[in-house]
Amino acid sequence: MNANITPRELPERQKKLQPILGIPVPYLFAATSVLSVALFTWPLRWIASGAAILTYAILSGAANGHRILPFFNIWSLLLLINLSYGVAATSWLLHGVFVATCYPGIFLTCLFQFDPVGRFVRRRVRNVLKQLQFIDDQIAFFDLPALEIDVDVNGLMNIRGMTFSLSSLMIIAHGVEVGIKFSEDMEVAIAVDEVRIRLFRRIDISDVYANVKGGELEMSLRKLAENGRTPTGESFMSSDTPLLATAAMTGDTRSPMIAMTEKMTNGSAPEHISPSVGLKGVKQLSPDDDHARETYKNIINYIHESSVISVSQKEVEEALRKKHVDGDLLDNKKDYRSAICSQLHEKPTVPHCSKRSIRVSTLQQDMPMRKFLHRLPLLLRCLLNPIAYFHPVYIKSITAGGSGALIESMLHQHIFKDHPEEASDVKNLKRRISAWLKDANFVFEAEKITGMASVPINPVFNILSDLLFDDIMVYRTVKEQVDYNQIVRLGGADARISVPSFLLPHHEHILPPVPTSEDEAAGQEKIDNADSQPKTIQAEQELAQLRKDETNVNVSAHVRLPACFDQNLLDFVAALVKATKIVEMDRGEKSLDKEIHGFREFTKAVKTDLNDKMRRVAVDAAANDKWIAKLVGKVTKKLETMQGDIGYSGDLPVALDVYRKKAGSASKLMP
Repeated sequence: MNANITPRELPERQKKLQPILGIPVPYLFAATSVLSVALFTWPLRWIASGAAILTYAILSGAANGHRILPFFNIWSLLLLINLSYGVAATSWLLHGVFVATCYPGIFLTCLFQFDPVGRFVRRRVRNVLKQLQFIDDQIAFFDLPALEIDVDVNGLMNIRGMTFSLSSLMIIAHGVEVGIKFSEDMEVAIAVDEVRIRLFRRIDISDVYANVKGGELEMSLRKLAENGRTPTGESFMSSDTPLLATAAMTGDTRSPMIAMTEKMTNGSAPEHISPSVGLKGVKQLSPDDDHARETYKNIINYIHESSVISVSQKEVEEALRKKHVDGDLLDNKKDYRSAICSQLHEKPTVPHCSKRSIRVSTLQQDMPMRKFLHRLPLLLRCLLNPIAYFHPVYIKSITAGGSGALIESMLHQHIFKDHPEEASDVKNLKRRISAWLKDANFVFEAEKITGMASVPINPVFNILSDLLFDDIMVYRTVKEQVDYNQIVRLGGADARISVPSFLLPHHEHILPPVPTSEDEAAGQEKIDNADSQPKTIQAEQELAQLRKDETNVNVSAHVRLPACFDQNLLDFVAALVKATKIVEMDRGEKSLDKEIHGFREFTKAVKTDLNDKMRRVAVDAAANDKWIAKLVGKVTKKLETMQGDIGYSGDLPVALDVYRKKAGSASKLMP
């Protein structure tokens, strides 16, 4: 993030409007207007409407070489303004609309063209709104309330600062931190330094870091109970919710202004006193632009320096320095990002938490547009269509990591849970698997991501979302050993997600009808009349989804070759596959354990049991070598020079019952 804020540079000066007969054009226009008022009656109404004042302001800006709409010819612009007044003067209604439009235009014109007006407005607004920072054409917000997610999952999103630029129509979010608790044993922490939203152009996001945390030692929101959500019937903004209290245990709740003051004073921040006492010794000084700009710059610099990403980067550099590691170990930004992500894993989920929050459920209830859009779904699609079209998302990189201990616990829970610890058949395999996972972090990194979406106005078509990944890597990192090893490298990837339009909010009126017995009978008839096995399987799947009342979200993904895999990763996968096979054989019911009736069944059971033991011995014999991994390595070696794509397309089932329950009773005006 570029924290060095420089004063706003004025646009390049246009060619100045030359005087006529040595008289500046604005003065000549003003004199002519005053003379016309003395001779006629109609110019008085023309001046009162604001058309003459706006014309004079534009001429003054042109005479100074700095006016609005420089790409528009000045005489054509003035002709358009006064011609519009001529048309509006024929009707009292049009005249009122013209006046209501003209005077705000005069204000904006003066604000843009004349620096004294801009300075005056900023000073007055600073005196009224103490919590905001006004710098040139920018408005800055700090100490914003957090957004408390209390719908479906528990979570917290905190934005440390936000800047809105009027001239460039750009919103900049500084220090975005998100923590989401998915279950009692898993949560996700996301951190972004800067998000730039260029309205009607694009959205640029800096490096995104995410960490999946599990277990008591890793999770910050673990102590939050499932019933810890604040009731939605309380005030709009809260300061004592369970989410804020849990996040405050490990995070910094100070506002950027207070934290910056304490840092600048080396912890000796001034004591807070009452306003009545403090105002007695205060001298009134008009805040100037330089002071406001310097304050804004200091706050932005502090947010950047105290960012959990910047702190982790400094810790990585310090670890490399202490280990006296050669700089070639992390010779590019990709390696540094993997190291930073591993360092972030031990940080709090929401490092800088606000003391106040606004709940999502409260926003949903108090949003005035919600009921309005519920009756006008067409309007919602008409709004989403240009928003999606004019705002493609460009992400510099996404780096997501998780600990090997979490992966090991998941393997133990799903694979080795019922297998005895003293069993020697998989003991060596478990030791190898644990050694590769223990004390390591695994980081997935994607670079230069582009996201584009399309929301159709006609609900017959699906919502389409395309994702492009320029580069994909996977790292295995061990912080204590300063080991950052790249184990997977792909040439890129792309994905497309197709979502039915009836899954949009307020579109429950176009949901597929609830399946009936006639529909199930028709589905069964389709199965009976299928003329091939593929058609039969497809019909059976359709009937199963019909009975479950589900629809599908189609996902298509492709990985671009060439691809490179580390041999240690192949060894780990081979050991895991062999261990899984042995555990699966142990869980199967043995033939001699079944009830046997007669000598023939006994002979068959003995033969089957011997075959199982022989297969088990064969698998166990291969468990201590790496022959399978080397064989797979020879195959994957060819992928390092191959070109093309490897893809998969499948459907994700979505239950419609949830959407049917959310259906409102109000009728639709524009479906």
